[in-house]
Amino acid sequence: MNNQRDPKKPIRNTQRPTAQNSQRPIRNVNQGNTQRTAQRPSQRPTNQSAPQRRPSQPNRPRVNEVEALASRRRYLQEKKSARRASVIAFFTVFLSLCLVTAIIFAVVINSGKDTKPKEFVVMNIEGTPKAEIPIADAYLNEMLYIDFSAVAKLCGFTSVGDANGITYAFVSASGIDQYITFSYDSNAVSVNGHNVNMEGIAINQNGVLKVPFSFVKGNIGGLEIDVDENERTVTVTREKMTGSKPDDPKYEDIVLFLQPETPIPPIGDEQEFKDPLEVEFISDLSEYEQYMNPSDRDAYLILINREHPADRDYAPTEREHIPTKFACYPDNSLSTMVPIAARALTAMLTEAANYGITDVKVTHAYRSYYTQEWYFNYYIDDEIAGGLSRDEATKLVMTYSAPAGTSEHQSGLCADMHNMYNQYDKELEDFEFTEAYQWLKENCWKFGFILRFPEGKEEITGYQFECWHFRFVGRYHAYQIYSQGLCLEEYIDQLANNN
Repeated sequence: MNNQRDPKKPIRNTQRPTAQNSQRPIRNVNQGNTQRTAQRPSQRPTNQSAPQRRPSQPNRPRVNEVEALASRRRYLQEKKSARRASVIAFFTVFLSLCLVTAIIFAVVINSGKDTKPKEFVVMNIEGTPKAEIPIADAYLNEMLYIDFSAVAKLCGFTSVGDANGITYAFVSASGIDQYITFSYDSNAVSVNGHNVNMEGIAINQNGVLKVPFSFVKGNIGGLEIDVDENERTVTVTREKMTGSKPDDPKYEDIVLFLQPETPIPPIGDEQEFKDPLEVEFISDLSEYEQYMNPSDRDAYLILINREHPADRDYAPTEREHIPTKFACYPDNSLSTMVPIAARALTAMLTEAANYGITDVKVTHAYRSYYTQEWYFNYYIDDEIAGGLSRDEATKLVMTYSAPAGTSEHQSGLCADMHNMYNQYDKELEDFEFTEAYQWLKENCWKFGFILRFPEGKEEITGYQFECWHFRFVGRYHAYQIYSQGLCLEEYIDQLANNN
């Protein structure tokens, strides 16, 4: 702090002037003491002659100061209340504006839309004009009905009928005659010789056949069917193949889920069998035809499971590597198969690549008895490390892995294939939800393969659903298994019963 006073500033006299010294001349500092003494009164006034002083009192605010403080407090309080009121008013206005804006947007978005329930159903079947059908005609006994005549036209069915009913027929891609026969005013239907009861009756209205929508959805494959209950629209189109282009559409085959029962010669029949299934591909697979459709068609119906184990020394007499581009471990024995199965698999993945499916690879094909034994024990140890007892771990592992000698990997006729091998954050089961799996599931039979452990057959196969495990049996048997919805155990039992 600087204690020197600014010489330019005038010196303030802090002494309050009184009545006596207000008239007092300024003392000259150069005058002597004599002169100063002469100016003083000779005697000091006595107390009696001096004016009475008020006794000293402690400092306290005067009345007007107290009122000023109170007024100040009231002012601050009123200012605070006013500020709070202004904030509340601002948010009230803001929220009101938001609400009004939302209402305006809702009105704009819904302008022109009829908010009342539609009194009709829009039937949009590919190849026919859209039709608005009154609710009373579209729903009978609370069931949605559909124009089957238009569906038949979309599917390429031919028809012949009389006053009692009508039959629709077509030839499937495999060359097998297919047919559906309806009886008017009846819920009885014949699908490839199988008797089916619909939820409602078949109705003939001026030459137009109407049947319950549920029958079409549950019995015909190869169609894409969409029902929008809110908009009351029904859309039916042909299902396009994976990789189909807008300028060159390719459609899935129309398939009736109930297939005709075809007599199958017993296993071991020596007579030559000519496969009637003629399949068309977009790839040139002529060199692979003899492998996809082998002449010795029963030679690959080998069954290895817990009831039919293989000896520890059993192994295929020949094995070969699948092409490197289709294998995760190309130089490993895990990428080997029986030659005919390896070449049929090559044809399947070649065709898949031409449909745009290029990321499916084989992870495990052949496994020896001892390799399977190692995997099975590894899975048990892994489950024990997770907190299970050995008995609990063994019971759990038995649902997804086979003990040594009971795995068909030992046959060299199967392969695990998928596109989840580089996606460590996903479960292998996610393959089920890919386009690649859907294509393989629907087309593998054309190349002689089946989905070995299908969903819904766990109690028969003894294993959980495996979307990645495919097994070679040859095209003829693969088609029979696929078209009838069987697993390998069921199909071999059927063959044995027919024999």
